[in-house]
This record gives sequence, structure tokens and C-alpha cells, in this order.
Amino acid sequence: MNEKTSDRIRGTIFGSACANSLGGSCVGLNRKDILASLGSTGLRDLSAGLLRSCLPDHQPGAILADTFLALELAESLMDNTGSLNAADLRLRYAGLLECNQFLASGPGAPCLAALRRMSNGEVAAEPDSVEAVHDHGAARAYPIGCLPETATVVDIAVQQAKLSQADSRVWAAAAVIAHSITRFIAGDRLDTADQVRGYVRREFEVAGTIDPRFAEWWDDVAPDLDYAHNAHELPYSLVNVQPAVNEAVPTAVGIFLIFRHSFEEAVCAAACAGGDTDTAAAIVGALSGAYHGASSIPSRWIDKLQERPRLERVAEGLIKLW
Repeated sequence: MNEKTSDRIRGTIFGSACANSLGGSCVGLNRKDILASLGSTGLRDLSAGLLRSCLPDHQPGAILADTFLALELAESLMDNTGSLNAADLRLRYAGLLECNQFLASGPGAPCLAALRRMSNGEVAAEPDSVEAVHDHGAARAYPIGCLPETATVVDIAVQQAKLSQADSRVWAAAAVIAHSITRFIAGDRLDTADQVRGYVRREFEVAGTIDPRFAEWWDDVAPDLDYAHNAHELPYSLVNVQPAVNEAVPTAVGIFLIFRHSFEEAVCAAACAGGDTDTAAAIVGALSGAYHGASSIPSRWIDKLQERPRLERVAEGLIKLW
């Protein structure tokens, strides 16, 4: 543990929360409608939900379902000294089903159905169903990447995803997110196009050991993208993100990679990509936060977060595990 490691852990937690809230303003709208409403500059600050979005009552700085799920997972890991306690996590997620704040945060029917099955001890939905391939089981996995025992990160990511979803593509996606966070916290750099391609190959190997189908989608992370230069706009292949994990995770990672030189630009691009913007932005925020650190997050975003004390406790709790 050193100052940079601590900053990157805090960046993971706060980066995803800020991005998740930012993306909540546009969730459900396509990119064309978002640009028509906001103009070419898009979102630059935590804002209320757009009128025709799926969350028109969203308030600036309010955390959303992906962040609630991740915080419960992080707190369970902290209380169990960095280990996954399946019974404890089931109880925590069952509690969310009774929490009005969570229910109003846009979890969506597939997520709620999976949590109900898990809390009731029922078998997860059949693979290939909408519920089984929903991206929530992967998007919430980023706190696992903040754990000090890096050798167990992939296994914990897979096991927590298995609790709610039976489709191994979700397990592979969760593993890739958690493993990516681990490597960025450790200081891996993506300064050159060759380093980016090396990162994609490494995570392809992680995914391939769990589900070759997801690995194929991962291997297709926007091969037409220019990783050698800073991006100025989103290419067509990365807009209107769908909540199926085999599309949402590679697309979010693609957005992070082409905007990797700036936390703010990466997050703002994801928030205005269209479709499942809250989850796409949450993933991008976690990756960018781990890569750049909390010191790169605009203070005007952190200052508006409504759950800042809880986020502070989680970040400090994860740091103490080291």
C-alpha cells in the first residue's frame, strides 16, 4: 500500500459512483435524442433526469442501482476480511428488495427478478434468458478488484455472479472487470496502442477460461478503433449500449480505452452513449478511476454525491484490508 494505490482504490469507488449518477440522466434514450436534448457538449455535470429518459425523477448526485449493488458487495467483503460470504451477500441483497431508495434507483425488472430468486434460495434463471444475461452481475464486481489478495479476485468475481445468474458469460464479464481493476490499481499502463492490445489479449485469456462465447465478444472490442490518438467523439460501434452483458461490457471497455487519457472525457462519453447509460458509465467510471485515481475526478462531481459518507467508509474499508 502506498499513496498511489490508495488513490486508485478511492478512484474506483468514487469514479464509478459519479459516473453511474451522471449516466442516470440519460438512461434509456438513444444517442441521437440525447444530443438533440443536450447539444454536442453532452453532459458535463451531475444533472437531473431528462424528461423522456427511463429515470425522469433522477436527482443530481443520486446513486443508482449499480452503485447500491456494488456497495453491498464491498461491505460484505470488508466484513469478511476480503472473502466472499455467500449467505451474508444474499441477506444484503434481500434487504435491498425492501429498500425504497434502491427500488427507486432503476434496478430494472431483470435485476430485481434475479435478486428475488437469489434471496429466496431459488435456482437462477436459465442461461440465455434476458434475466440471466443482464449486466448487473458483472457491473457490480468492481470492488473485488480493490482487494489485496489478487490471486483470488477472478474466483470471487465469478462466485458472486453465480449467486444471481446462471449464464457463464456474466461470470466471465465479472471476472474481466474485477481483474482489470486489479491490474490498473497495481499500476498497469495503457500509454501506447500496443499496450492497449496487450491488455485486451490478457483479459481475453481470463475470459476464455470461463466462457469462450464471452471471450469472442471481448476479442471484438471495437477492432476498428484508433488507440494511438486521443478520441474526440464516439464511433458508431460504441453507441446505444444494450443491457445484455456480452454487449454492455465490451462496449463500455471500448469507450474507456479510446478515452483512457482523461477520466472526465471517458465518463462523459459513456453517459451520453445512449441506451444503458447508467451501467455503461458505471463500468467506465470504475475502470477510469482505478487507472487515474480519485485525484483525477472533478471535485464538482464528488461534492454533489448524495451517499458520500458511505462511499468514504467503503473506500477506507477496502484500503484497510491491505
